[in-house]
Amino acid sequence: MAKRFTDTNKYKKPFIRGLQGAYKLFWDYLYHDCDHAGIWIVDFDIAQLYIGKDMPVNREDALKFFNTPDEKRIIEFDHGTKWYIPSFVSFQYGELNELNRAHNSVITILKKYGLYKNKPLISTLQGRKDKDKDKDKDIILIKNLSIPDIYASTFLNWLRYKRKKGQSYKDEKSTELAYKKLLKLSENDAKKAILVVEKAMGNNWDGMFPLDKSDLDEYIESLPKPKKVYELPEK
Repeated sequence: MAKRFTDTNKYKKPFIRGLQGAYKLFWDYLYHDCDHAGIWIVDFDIAQLYIGKDMPVNREDALKFFNTPDEKRIIEFDHGTKWYIPSFVSFQYGELNELNRAHNSVITILKKYGLYKNKPLISTLQGRKDKDKDKDKDIILIKNLSIPDIYASTFLNWLRYKRKKGQSYKDEKSTELAYKKLLKLSENDAKKAILVVEKAMGNNWDGMFPLDKSDLDEYIESLPKPKKVYELPEK
């Protein structure tokens, strides 16, 4: 059974409030019957069966009520056999991010039908400024948490990786917890911390996980080898 977010204030919004009862119910039905990419296979016979015969709906009125002058809420494609609901995607996932594995399936489906639109930056200069601000935030967090120099660079790489995936930590406390987790996973060893972060980033993971035997073997192999001491032969 698929679980989806729902807006508890939706019936307070002017768009929903202004709909006739049957189309309020139909709009809610669409949010539950569309696939995870917000695409509904148009079938009014089935929809009517679920909504109830006492709540008649039809395609013409639905499009007239849902697509208002201020917002096009339904996009028809494949000769009208499918409907795309953009607001479903934006509400369930926020801004789609190709670096987020949870979003990849949705993006693949929307690209297939030519429905995926990247949100451009206001300008190249503005985009660069925003990125610089984000970098500054991460550096400030590192300083506020008094992270030692031997861990600072490693943890900074992790923060920037998370930010690029659109998964920045909410506040200083959650960032501190992430840092403490890194210390625990690396057993307070700065070189192991690098392996923990590099492994997570290399696998495009959302979080950090314990090192396995092969990782530890790699770590041991990276340690400087002790110099051999040669004894002089006895005379």
